Amino acid sequence: MARILLIEDDGALMELMSLAFFKEGYEAHYAFNGQEGYEKILSLHPDLVILDLMLPVLNGVEVLKKATAHPVARRIPVIVVTGHADKPGMLEETIKAHGAVEYLRKPFELRELIRLAARVLAKSPGKTQAVETVQKGAVRLDIRYRTVWVGDKLLATLSPQKASLLRLLIEAAGPVRKEKILAALWGATGRVSALEKTVQRLREDFGRVEGRRIQTAADGYELVG
Repeated sequence: MARILLIEDDGALMELMSLAFFKEGYEAHYAFNGQEGYEKILSLHPDLVILDLMLPVLNGVEVLKKATAHPVARRIPVIVVTGHADKPGMLEETIKAHGAVEYLRKPFELRELIRLAARVLAKSPGKTQAVETVQKGAVRLDIRYRTVWVGDKLLATLSPQKASLLRLLIEAAGPVRKEKILAALWGATGRVSALEKTVQRLREDFGRVEGRRIQTAADGYELVG
């Protein structure tokens, strides 16, 4: 069953689209603003995104830019639907330059959207990796996307090195010795100063409050979930 993420702030239209996709056998999820939509792209791993442009908090073009810049999210096909008044050719060229694969102008027939979604999904190679996460308490790391969450809140997208460090801390029952972290992340060339700087930057990604979860132990570091 293909997973569709609908990012649309019109509640009535959202309900119609959700019902139409559900009836066709799709798994439909939704978001009502651009920031929520982008976060759900990272958390839900949809097979297809249906994206409106005129969105609150973060507009559709910004969502496209952020998704295109992400090493994994950029592989997810996006269909833009909008009632934007720009000339159709110019608007289509602009949004496709930012990563959209198809464009549909409002108002549209639901059957037209369903057919377009089916064509896009048929061309898509699909997911090549299973979703894999590790979690300790409220802290969750999505290994594929390298995103870290506390509860339902997205904190940051981590660099490969910081994601590896966090994974070690999540999977450990207690404190992790500095020697073990150095060997895992840097091998024989690892230095304590590099580890300390990486821990500091990871705490900054968590933020002032949540960063306290990464605690310094007598001979290493521990994540308090």
